[in-house]
Amino acid sequence: MLQNSINIKAETIEEAVQTALNILKCSIEDINVEVIQSPSKSLFGLRKLPAEVKITRISSDSIVKKTTSLEDIPSFEGVDENLEEFIEDFLDSQLVEDDGEKQINFKLDQKPKFGNSVHTDKRLFGVWIQNNKVIVQESAQRLPIIEADKNLKVLVNGQKLTKPQLVTSKDKIIVELEGEVIPSSFWIEVKDNNMMATLSINPGKNIIRNLEETEPQEHLFIRAQENITYFTDISIEDVLTQLKSLKIENGIIHSAIHEALNNGEGEAIIAKGTYPVEGLNGDIEILVEGWLEDKGEDDNSDKLEKVDYREGQTILSVEVGEVIAKKIPSILGKPGKDLFDKPVPPKPVSDVIIKVGKGAVQKDDQIVAIATGRPFIESRGKLVKMDVIKEYVHNGDVGLESGNIRFPGDVRITGNVLDSMAVDAEGRIYINGTVNRSIVQSNYSMKIEQNVFSCELSAGKINHVIASLIPILSEILTYSNHILAAINQILMVRRESNPKEETIKLSYLIRLLLEKKYMDFSELTKKLITIINNNENSLDEDWKSLSNTLNKHFINVSKDQNIQLQTLEQFINWMQEMYETYYLAPEPRVAIEVPYAINSTLYSSGNVHIIGQGVYHCNIQADYNIIVKGVCRGGNLSAGNEIFLDDVGSENGGKTTIQVPSNGKVHINYAHADTVIQVGRRIHTFKVGTPNIVASLDINGNLSLYR
Repeated sequence: MLQNSINIKAETIEEAVQTALNILKCSIEDINVEVIQSPSKSLFGLRKLPAEVKITRISSDSIVKKTTSLEDIPSFEGVDENLEEFIEDFLDSQLVEDDGEKQINFKLDQKPKFGNSVHTDKRLFGVWIQNNKVIVQESAQRLPIIEADKNLKVLVNGQKLTKPQLVTSKDKIIVELEGEVIPSSFWIEVKDNNMMATLSINPGKNIIRNLEETEPQEHLFIRAQENITYFTDISIEDVLTQLKSLKIENGIIHSAIHEALNNGEGEAIIAKGTYPVEGLNGDIEILVEGWLEDKGEDDNSDKLEKVDYREGQTILSVEVGEVIAKKIPSILGKPGKDLFDKPVPPKPVSDVIIKVGKGAVQKDDQIVAIATGRPFIESRGKLVKMDVIKEYVHNGDVGLESGNIRFPGDVRITGNVLDSMAVDAEGRIYINGTVNRSIVQSNYSMKIEQNVFSCELSAGKINHVIASLIPILSEILTYSNHILAAINQILMVRRESNPKEETIKLSYLIRLLLEKKYMDFSELTKKLITIINNNENSLDEDWKSLSNTLNKHFINVSKDQNIQLQTLEQFINWMQEMYETYYLAPEPRVAIEVPYAINSTLYSSGNVHIIGQGVYHCNIQADYNIIVKGVCRGGNLSAGNEIFLDDVGSENGGKTTIQVPSNGKVHINYAHADTVIQVGRRIHTFKVGTPNIVASLDINGNLSLYR
């Protein structure tokens, strides 16, 4: 008896219908097609879910003859997700989908207990697997169907099963289960410029296959289960022979080979060359008594109460004829040998290049002072500048009578700096009195003994505008590299899933990424462009070019704009070069030191120390640390490393903002309500007064406020 209705799964609707026609032995005019499931693609289009149709034979009296072909059935292949939906999946979904086939996992006590004999209960219908045998139980109205994995050989009455087939209990079904032995393998790689050889091992596999036991099913897909055991049959002689064939006979580590073979898999270093002994570059030894080299860290910086900055920094001086420093010559290294016995030279060494100013001379390897003053030593790579800086002493106040003071050395003022005056020194500045509504700039440190009112103080060798641009450019670079990585990953996945797809417009892709994933990037970019445009006259042309290109690629980007991936990569590399060119490391020896400041702006390429009553409504920026004794009421404080504060904010309200980068820390003894802390991109606003704050980011990038 022919079957009247069957369910078929296949890759496409057309294939499922054609399979049903073959099984029912009828034509397209004789059936009704009901689509149960259309074929579809899983996440990113990497796997396809099968089509499933129900085919029903039409009774002869209801058949209406017509000219119909498979081509008349609409294709359910489906158009691939549009790019916007694809990117949403790519960015938001972390789900791992199944292969689209519904599988029921029974517990052991839920399986029918067939025993060792073939079950022939007439009430059962279907086909199932038991004890590596295929068992069939048909009914009077229907026959079950079997289908096999393409890697599995199934014979039905001696004929190989190649497509879904109706079967009965009279059919002889044999499944040939063949085991497989895959031998272990290894390979040797020479790395690190022929200085190292590594051994990689793939263990062998002994594969035993059995059929998956199943419940009775109307349509059975026969699969094999694999039981795999691993082994390693590689000998040390095999490895040594391979090394010899590679002409490696030096530096072989026999113990490492034994250990790798015992482990059975992975990678191990099994041979090393003799590495060269590196030499030492030339240097200078500073002989000035009391000179301290920059250690880059403050040993007591985590204990605010133990630091007494009232002592200030001792101003060193030398006399005529005093030896300032001694040149230390470079020491050459010793060559090594690689695995092929070829010499490996050490890195070249370099001598220090010393340039002396008018206050010093070089005699042989010694630098000697020829004037009395402060020793000046500055290192820039191989170049070391040395000089003796003279000091200008101004007795009394700086006002209209004296005029502004500008001096290419140190400046010492015994009185006050009055309204609207300026003091500019290439060396250090020391002011014994107060500074009121004035501008004071030093290329090094400054110390003011009395209070500061409505002033601009600056210490260090950096353009203030660039100092504000560099942190923003650093964040833009981080975002840009993330965006580039996302673009490459999306393009790779799309090529794998849609090899015939036309190239995606990068401008459209960038716009979608900025809208759906990197919203902060646009705000950062606009902020950078605004600062550049507002300070165009004081910046190099590079910054204007940066502003224009960022605006073109990321702000006013249109859907149809033609942006090439290579051009984008080159632009990001150029931004990295700009960052490295304009970035100057913090100078911990540079500092501004004042007891009290109000309504003022303080900038230092090193530290800012407030050693008295504190600060009111000030903007303070330090490339290294900020330390405030006393109160900090209102304003903005930003440091490149750490900030130490006693009492922040106000009981009467008023916003005070404290900011450090993602690797920085903020230490506060007491924070009033409305105080804002920002570490990296993480922001916290205190709702109530809170003591003992140590704010930093944990290993997961979350903001931690306490020890």
